[in-house]
Amino acid sequence: MKKILIAIMCFLSVEIYSQTGIYFYNRLPELPGAVCEVDTSFKSQFMRQLSNISQQVDEIYYKKKKEVQKEADNLKPEMEKKIAKDSGLSDADIQKLKNKNLSKEEKKKIADKMLQNTANISLGEIERLKKMSKEGKEAWAEAYNTEMMATMQSGDSVKTEEQIKMEKELEKNSKLNELVKEQKLILDRIHAVDKKYANKMTEFRREDSIQTVILEEKLKPLRKQLENYPSKEEQKAIYKSMFGHYLTYCNKMSPMNINMIADAKNSLEPLLPEYDRLEELNTEINKIMLGVKDGLNSPGLMQLGAVKSLIDIMAGAYSYTIPQDIALRVNE
Repeated sequence: MKKILIAIMCFLSVEIYSQTGIYFYNRLPELPGAVCEVDTSFKSQFMRQLSNISQQVDEIYYKKKKEVQKEADNLKPEMEKKIAKDSGLSDADIQKLKNKNLSKEEKKKIADKMLQNTANISLGEIERLKKMSKEGKEAWAEAYNTEMMATMQSGDSVKTEEQIKMEKELEKNSKLNELVKEQKLILDRIHAVDKKYANKMTEFRREDSIQTVILEEKLKPLRKQLENYPSKEEQKAIYKSMFGHYLTYCNKMSPMNINMIADAKNSLEPLLPEYDRLEELNTEINKIMLGVKDGLNSPGLMQLGAVKSLIDIMAGAYSYTIPQDIALRVNE
């Protein structure tokens, strides 16, 4: 019996692991080198392997995405009630907010009600604050904080229900702030990698545009020659010239392209665990802010999304290979 249980646990662990982005990342095919002249069988094998992994990732990714959307739809009424309760709005106010044609005046009234219920501040005070000098704003903020602290420091025996609620909110907000800080640190790391890739891509596309113009200028007269019904020998010479121009173009662009893809692949690997932690943080933040039990989360979704994007990038590995019809003409 013990052996059976161990076998079942091993099977389950493999099943769970095989759903993760890390699992699919580790199964991605090796990138080719600079590919100008290529054996079609190698290219086909690479693209086929990439396509198979892409299909598996897509299946799990969209399934998880639907789960989150379904949960969000199911929790929508509950979340609306929580928002109404926390902000002191009535069901009628919530229904008004759903109305796309709600007037500005009605929106202001509801916003004013929310502010007074949650922060004891009116829209009028906020408008007056906008017109204050820097010193005036600082003085107002100090007075407001003093008032809040005085309210919070009163003894338990004299605390009102509103004061107790405020204390709980501050405690909740303190935890929320810590979660948001960690969330921001991870997002900043991810953004830094994305920005670095985006900057490289901008430079790459600029160079690609320049080299494509140069290539087309060289190919244009050769294509025109092919329109004049050249002899077989002349055709071969023309295609040989075209092949040479494509080769020059590819030798310039393909190494840059492969290096870009390799950088994207290598940069993602250390971020994959970060995506899992980010999901955990998002879940905890959603639990606090939305009052939902599960935090609107499908574990592994973000990691899969990142690998899904990488697969799209890797699919361009053979973008600069010499056209097959040109290569065949030269080798006839």
